[in-house]
Amino acid sequence: MRQVLRFLVLVMAMAFGLPAHAQAPAAVKVGMYINDIQSIDLHSYSFVADVYLWFRDTDAEIVPGSTFEWMNMFAPDDHVQTDIYPEPVDQPDGTQYQVFRHQGPFAAKFSVKTYPFDAHNLTIEIEDQEWNTSRLVYVVDQVTMNPDIELPGFVIGEPKLEVRNRPYPTNFGDTTMSQPETYSRAIVSIPISRPVVSGVTKSLLPVFIVVLVAAAALLLKPEHIEARVGLSITALLTLVALQFSAQAALPDVGYLLMLDQIYLASYGFVLLVVALLVMTTGNAEDKNQLAAAHSLAKGGLGTAVLSILLYATVIGLVLWLNLNAPDAA
Repeated sequence: MRQVLRFLVLVMAMAFGLPAHAQAPAAVKVGMYINDIQSIDLHSYSFVADVYLWFRDTDAEIVPGSTFEWMNMFAPDDHVQTDIYPEPVDQPDGTQYQVFRHQGPFAAKFSVKTYPFDAHNLTIEIEDQEWNTSRLVYVVDQVTMNPDIELPGFVIGEPKLEVRNRPYPTNFGDTTMSQPETYSRAIVSIPISRPVVSGVTKSLLPVFIVVLVAAAALLLKPEHIEARVGLSITALLTLVALQFSAQAALPDVGYLLMLDQIYLASYGFVLLVVALLVMTTGNAEDKNQLAAAHSLAKGGLGTAVLSILLYATVIGLVLWLNLNAPDAA
């Protein structure tokens, strides 16, 4: 089909005595209304959207609504598209107008490195499958969003529509192509992010409480061996359970999340507490050194405070390095 259309263009250009490449590309205005974002699936790297897409152009030779394609479709069989107008409609300004309603899942490459403070861009991309940039170029019209959209667990930002020229370094096996071609692509980006307060209260606060409980073991007297060890071991097991629970809602990735680093620092803190308890308990078991052990126990508050400050410093460094990394979403 593409070759037939190109042949017709060449014949028309030759009929008027002009070279085929002299024809200026058609400027096709493209716009989108985001009606709803129904769900996000981090495990399958996809989201479901309900959008209206329209085209406006003045070139009678092309019909952009018949030749465009969705470039990042996920599960194509689950998509439903409705033509609002079966044929292009003439507008008062001389343009031809087409609009479609499209519902379905789209692919998105989510990065959860900075979870629970991760941010993402939900993108919807379209491109013409017949005409390259020498014949058709998209022009931004507008992109708007339903103000009543709610996405549980995320804050939605302002959408953005941009047009890029996408070169393909291949001829797709077509030997009639003398060189690779470039196509115009329209990309709608919808920024979303997790609320900071929610991330702190749901993910970080439980960890900090467990760490404080482990630090409380340093305040007990050395003769309370069972209570001291019980607090630290319980804190360690609780951290493991919390980490498994947090990972259940996230995709299986090969890199280390910011939350994983926080848990590693927390494990290190609990092990430090256990080491201090072992040292103190060893002193307490020797009756000749019981007085020295009690002296160390009196200084337990200072030890606990210093260890907490050290832990807070490490956590602050982890947060700063991750949130200010160049590839942070």
